Amino acid sequence: MAKKKNDDVTETTVDVPPNKVQYKGVRKRPWGTYGAEITNPIKKVRVWLGTFKTEEEAARAFDTAARMYHGPKAKLNFPPTNEVNLENANNIET
Repeated sequence: MAKKKNDDVTETTVDVPPNKVQYKGVRKRPWGTYGAEITNPIKKVRVWLGTFKTEEEAARAFDTAARMYHGPKAKLNFPPTNEVNLENANNIET
């Protein structure tokens, strides 16, 4: 039996404009650094998390704050690591 070649497969690429960021809670500053912020769900105000050199550092700062405000159900930029899972397991009251 001969294998069929699948010609229906197409490669998809995502074009991101130069000033557009890919992460939730991250903004690119005009001078090239990245700022991170999150909204405090209780006080309904924005909380400035800081300015970072890379987009990824800012996104990780957002993730940390999101876990603090929203707990294990927070919508994150990166999947949770095993360290975070262990930390959450240790915080459960018995």
